[in-house]
Amino acid sequence: MDIRKDKRGFSLVELIITMAIMAIFAGAIIGAVGWINAGKTRKASAKLNNQISSIQTATMTQKGETYLYIYRTSKGIYSSSVSSNEDFNHDGTPDYPYGFKERSELNTYLSNGGGQTKLCDSSVVIKGKKNADGTGSTESVTLTENNMFKIGYSKGTGAFTYSNDGQLDAGGELKGVPFYTLIEMKGKEKFTIQLVKATGKHFIKED
Repeated sequence: MDIRKDKRGFSLVELIITMAIMAIFAGAIIGAVGWINAGKTRKASAKLNNQISSIQTATMTQKGETYLYIYRTSKGIYSSSVSSNEDFNHDGTPDYPYGFKERSELNTYLSNGGGQTKLCDSSVVIKGKKNADGTGSTESVTLTENNMFKIGYSKGTGAFTYSNDGQLDAGGELKGVPFYTLIEMKGKEKFTIQLVKATGKHFIKED
């Protein structure tokens, strides 16, 4: 029996249809990745906002002040809630009565098994923004692997004390140090947590 084989290749129309289908699939994949990344930023901002509420409650109801530290590592962006009343050396006295002032102190705590929560992966850029000159313009500080953001409340008033990189004036005063009124989290989308220093209130804005 003579079986004839069809040796024709793709026609131009078939090639165009194939390329169109591939383009649709590629667009769907890119869109899905973008949606996932946007979701990560949204979830991270919501988680951080909830943690800020938690340290306010802890400071107002428990002994000492509880500070929230936000920091970046090679594996992502993390947070840790640590009380100023904790005795890490077990000698009967708090080791950091004003909380951690330097990233090196935080790193020591973490290397000794300190607790942490992952907020998101390292693709999200986080900035602390502060009013620079009273005119509405802002300066920003980007969270890196060498610094940290520290947030804390006053036990007496419930207002924010810290929202900076842990700086203190001489004598442990907070009067002249920067205060980040905005914590910006930018991935595929941008979310900002606004902090009202005098009242201790905070809320998320989508930009």
